[in-house]
Amino acid sequence: MTALATSLPREDARSRVNATLGMVFFVGSWSMAFGTLFLSFLILRNRAGTWPPPGLDLPSFPLALAATVVLMASSVALHASVARGRQGQAGFGALWALGLGLGLVFSALQTWLWYDLLNRGATPGASMYESLFFGLTWIHAAHVACALLSLVWMAVGISTGRYGQHRISTVTNAAIFWHFMDAVWVMMFLGFFLF
Repeated sequence: MTALATSLPREDARSRVNATLGMVFFVGSWSMAFGTLFLSFLILRNRAGTWPPPGLDLPSFPLALAATVVLMASSVALHASVARGRQGQAGFGALWALGLGLGLVFSALQTWLWYDLLNRGATPGASMYESLFFGLTWIHAAHVACALLSLVWMAVGISTGRYGQHRISTVTNAAIFWHFMDAVWVMMFLGFFLF
């Protein structure tokens, strides 16, 4: 434990409950927002008849699958990190850094997915499929950027000793937000690529 960690007060049960409750409301509100977007997506998709519409240059399935696997691995690493942080075990910071690194790889793969599609002539307004794909993935990317900033902030706090077994709620909540972004991406992946 670092000198900073020993000088900081331990978070009490009330602080943990308040932090958790705040995250429940935060994720709940964004669940409603993304739920509305998915409902709109499903309604428009249902009206299209054939999905995806024939003759379109579709996004790369292997690239999207790789991004999905990397994102899920990132969530697993962050979950393991939080579990170690709660117990005060070694590897807390290393697993968090791994989860953050995988999150950055996911962002690079998502950018590559857009670049590949745009490079093949697709544009956000060319068809309903492309409008939905670019629109939903861009909204998701904006939230991923915010989540990545929180992961970086937590990584700095973990490395300086600000966060650890004595103060874990903030780290847990950052991981929960990342897991939420993971779940949203999986829903988009299923909607655009598998069903």
